[in-house]
Amino acid sequence: MERTVDFLCIGGGLGGLAGAVRAHDLGADVLVVERSDMVGGVAAYSGGFVWVGANDLTGSADSLAATEAYLDHVQGQGRPVDRRARRAYLELAVEATRWYREAGVPFEVIRNCPDLYHPAPGSTPEGRLLECVVPGATLGPWRDRLRPSPYYVTGIPRNDLYSEGSTDPSEVDRWQRRGADRDLLTHGSGLSAAFIRAALTERGIDCLPRHRAIQLLMDGDAVKGAVLDGPDVRVTVRASRGVLIAAGGYGHAPDAWELEDVPALVESAPPVVDGDNLLLAQQAGAATVRGADPFFSVGFHFPGETHPGGDLPLCRPLLEHLGLPHSMIVNRDGRRFGDEAYYGALIGALRRFDGRSRQWSNYPCWFLADEEFRRRYRLGRYAPGEPWPDEIVRADSPEDLARATGIDPDGLAATFASFNKGAERGEDPEFHRGSLPFVRRAYGDPLHEPNPNLGPLATPPFYALPLSIVGFGMGTLGLWIDGSARVRRRDGATVPGLYATGNAAATKELKGYVTGLANARNYTYAYAAATHALGSSAALDR
Repeated sequence: MERTVDFLCIGGGLGGLAGAVRAHDLGADVLVVERSDMVGGVAAYSGGFVWVGANDLTGSADSLAATEAYLDHVQGQGRPVDRRARRAYLELAVEATRWYREAGVPFEVIRNCPDLYHPAPGSTPEGRLLECVVPGATLGPWRDRLRPSPYYVTGIPRNDLYSEGSTDPSEVDRWQRRGADRDLLTHGSGLSAAFIRAALTERGIDCLPRHRAIQLLMDGDAVKGAVLDGPDVRVTVRASRGVLIAAGGYGHAPDAWELEDVPALVESAPPVVDGDNLLLAQQAGAATVRGADPFFSVGFHFPGETHPGGDLPLCRPLLEHLGLPHSMIVNRDGRRFGDEAYYGALIGALRRFDGRSRQWSNYPCWFLADEEFRRRYRLGRYAPGEPWPDEIVRADSPEDLARATGIDPDGLAATFASFNKGAERGEDPEFHRGSLPFVRRAYGDPLHEPNPNLGPLATPPFYALPLSIVGFGMGTLGLWIDGSARVRRRDGATVPGLYATGNAAATKELKGYVTGLANARNYTYAYAAATHALGSSAALDR
């Protein structure tokens, strides 16, 4: 079977759908192909934050110069970055965000939500973090194909969640349930739904689920389409204006842990991200380069949980749990090794290898909590106060907990004593947990004083969850692209007709992690790819 289109988007997630919307509105005949039977991609599993500096929605005095100053702080001293490429991206992100909002994607500023490292130089207390909220009914027949998020309870916009005043976590849980009952899509579900609605429902762009791209069609050194492996027959799609690879990263590949230089890695992203981006583009001679800093967190496999739509065991990142009071993380020596409240602060420590002992310094590790935590806070799918599964180790004293887990008892006893002493005062002299306004707002308990991220572990029984290192589909390796999202070869020349975005493309123009940047970068380069492929702006040809 053969088809001919102008523009082919490989991947039915945020990047593929964004590229399809832009190409369609530039007059192209567009096809989206998705290897699974669900659309929404990795973004649907995410928190759904979008970060854009100096965007048009702020109504404030934010500027690109201030945005750059903030990114300089985030990346740290002595780490060179291509400032010209970074500035070009920042300008393009503003343009793309404006265009998609005018095209029907309902971006809104999240009020009372500061930059992650505010009050760092160049940061803002509000304005750069955006969200999308979408009624599920507006997706029409595609509502049932939206990839459900196993990690976030949708239903309450962050603009309500972060409104002024304190909110009891149990009340938030009830709000979310009511919002879910009326099918109000928020977080990553809302972000993905916004682009699904714009592309597939409102514009009627053709999308083929259960069609996996297995080969690129070449005409000399140019990409002219792809071969798809469908459920019944193979389809040859010829794309006269270009092919956009938006198929995600490689977290589910068996060697992903080795590529990321970690002791082990369990991918938390949808099970469709296992390296199609690299395998496809390498057929065209594309260069694979290392770009972004490593980014992963810790999680736990709750009994019986699988990825939606299949039987693959799901390891749930603990993200929003790590910053709650009455909890901490320790290594085999019973010692803490970072600010648990912001999971990104643990990455370097989890990759630390002790050459003398020839073992990873902080892995294995455990998430510890007390009975007060269980009574007050949700853990995974378990509501506040609900019994936790027997697979979670519990004991009546820190010493018994240490013996049951293999943690050093003396080290754990010392950590309990020092941690609790500081937590009573709302202080963490060792790692300054709860010092960042964003973390206090996003991951803490606003009713817990004096520090919403810090409380002692003092109420038995005590609990221990053995942690896995979990990825988010955001590998450090990816395809080398230019400012128009054109895929490059090792010599720097571009591959005619081939583009890439999202986790398929290496992040070389930015260093450090900023919450919401990956989602913004995904649709921004999709916008650039479609714009260049359809020839609407010479300015992007850089």
